[in-house]
Amino acid sequence: RPWDHPKMTELYQSLSDLNNVRFSAYRTAMKLRRLQKALCLDLVSLDALTNVFEQSGLKQNDRLMDVSEAVGCLTTIYQGLERKHSDLVNLPLCVDMCLNWLLNVYDTGRGGKIRELSFKTGLVSLSNAHLEDKYRFLFKQVASVSGLCDQRRLGLMLHDAVQIPRQLGEVASFGGSNIEPSVRSCFQFANGRPEIEATMFLEWMRMEPQSMVWLPVLHRVAASETAKHQAKCNICKECPIVGFRYRSLKHFNYDVCQSCFFSGRTAKGHKLSYPMVEYCTPTTSGEDIRDFAKVLKNKFKSKKYFEKHPRIGYLPVQTVLEGDDLETPVTVIRLVPVALAPSPSPQLSNEDTHARIEHLASRLAEMEFKNGSFLNDSSPNESLEDEHLLIQHYCQSLSGESPGSQPQSPAQILISLDSQERSELERILRDLEDENRSLQSEYDRLRQKQGLGGLGALLLAPPTMPPESPRDSELIAEAKLLRQHKGRLEARMRILEDHNRQLESQLIRLRQLLDQPQQEGRVNGTPALPSPPPPPPPPPQEESHPLSNGGPGGLRPPEPTGDDVGTAVPTNEDTAGGLTSVLPAQQDTPGGE
Repeated sequence: RPWDHPKMTELYQSLSDLNNVRFSAYRTAMKLRRLQKALCLDLVSLDALTNVFEQSGLKQNDRLMDVSEAVGCLTTIYQGLERKHSDLVNLPLCVDMCLNWLLNVYDTGRGGKIRELSFKTGLVSLSNAHLEDKYRFLFKQVASVSGLCDQRRLGLMLHDAVQIPRQLGEVASFGGSNIEPSVRSCFQFANGRPEIEATMFLEWMRMEPQSMVWLPVLHRVAASETAKHQAKCNICKECPIVGFRYRSLKHFNYDVCQSCFFSGRTAKGHKLSYPMVEYCTPTTSGEDIRDFAKVLKNKFKSKKYFEKHPRIGYLPVQTVLEGDDLETPVTVIRLVPVALAPSPSPQLSNEDTHARIEHLASRLAEMEFKNGSFLNDSSPNESLEDEHLLIQHYCQSLSGESPGSQPQSPAQILISLDSQERSELERILRDLEDENRSLQSEYDRLRQKQGLGGLGALLLAPPTMPPESPRDSELIAEAKLLRQHKGRLEARMRILEDHNRQLESQLIRLRQLLDQPQQEGRVNGTPALPSPPPPPPPPPQEESHPLSNGGPGGLRPPEPTGDDVGTAVPTNEDTAGGLTSVLPAQQDTPGGE
């Protein structure tokens, strides 16, 4: 900014710290509040401004003021302010910075001239006065002698007012620089009268129209700076809350400080779509009772109700894409006076270009509002595609056009954009229809294949045949994975079956070994005795006792028959011989003692 004062450059750089405020109205108001304090305009009363305007003879709104006139008027204002606040006002610095700001807002081409209405509007908007007093003063400047105002004069005043957020780069959130929708909204509120009175204008401004909502928010920001609320923030636990206090109308005892609210933070169980009430001053008992009743009423409403019925903190105006245009042959609103047309400024020749860029920016802001990109979880790619589409429209409108063929009004811009959008939408519609037909045919083909052979029909297809669609390749890959998994399960089952058979054979062997000591201990019905020391082995020529014949290891004796029971009593020699032949065999077995 080669034209900016060094202190003004520092001030603009400090305003970037407020870009983390998510809501544009508060972000703009907080920037203007910092600017207002830096220019000491928060100390200037409306009466002082009115007296200076009358002394300087500023009575013709369309007349152009040069820099010397503006400096003289500002010097008079700050001289009176310096006498009251000598410790706060630096006269030369305040005059230079205030003039610098007014030129940035209303003389972007640096032609060195400002309209009287613009000069008054800028100073009054940031002065220290009641909000409705500002509204009355601004309306009086454009009203006729009879106190009535038509559409053209109201449009001039709103156009000068909206240049203030435009200079901060925030105009898109307030409907853009095109004030025709705001004028239409005001006169529709007045039942379509050709001229409105001050009372009608004040009633419309009390509803905080979108193009002017930044001004009442600025007053609330100023009022909340010293406010202390006896409440604790449910997010950062700040107590007491200083500044704005936001109370939930969905949950009891849920309060949020301005820092958490501006950053978009929420506590568990609370949605951004839930209704909240803002307080810039401490609450009264009546307000507490009223909010309690509202919370109790909202307790019976579901989450979907608040998502479908969001509360808007301002009066939305009809955008340039809707309704009838104001630029009719009967009434033409001229936002720039005829005297400014032959200005040699290099930027005034590009005024249409800047107006079209602002128009596209307002279009983008409207799309974000309709899509609910802040409240809903919409994809960021969709908003980027919308923005790229708007930029593409703008580049196409600039390419190959002579200055005489460029649209000269918002209505002509709208017509050109509508024709381009219509062709683009028709092309997208044709592409979607083609894609729908291809998907339908692919779906029918897959249904036929599934009816013939199921999933196996896809797996038995020749490996050299490429997949006809991404869906086919996904089905084939899924089938291959299922077959591999099935093979792994079958191999594991075979291993488990082999292991089970081995365990069964070991169990049978162990049962046999456990039964052997019990059976050999019950020879002839006598309990088993401790085994004596093993005697020397018998001579090789002697035959083993019949007890050695039979089961494994020669341990199982022959089963007695019914005739032998109770009659055959072995002698001592036979018993000793049997034990002699059994013990060596028992020591050879794994279960021998």
